[in-house]
Amino acid sequence: MKTLNKQMRRRLDALETEFVTEPAILMMPDGSTATIPGGDYLLRLLGIAVHEESASPDQAAHLDLIRRSTGSREPGGAHIVDLIGIFLHEPAERENESVQAD
Repeated sequence: MKTLNKQMRRRLDALETEFVTEPAILMMPDGSTATIPGGDYLLRLLGIAVHEESASPDQAAHLDLIRRSTGSREPGGAHIVDLIGIFLHEPAERENESVQAD
């Protein structure tokens, strides 16, 4: 049992390390890509977007990239960038997008 716990712990540690170090890739409207830090940094950006907090210049630039992006790829298939984007768009924009999706 101890061996199994050690193996699980090592696997979890490896996944956490990968999550923290891998960047998120944003797809931009012109077909280019942009890279922003992943992991905890994305969670901080989500907090800023949700609570409409003030952001540092770097964070503001990354939030602007997310706002302008058309899609993203994140470590482990996460969707944190999508959540951030929801909070960055005006309510009317979100309403129009949901109507178009129907």
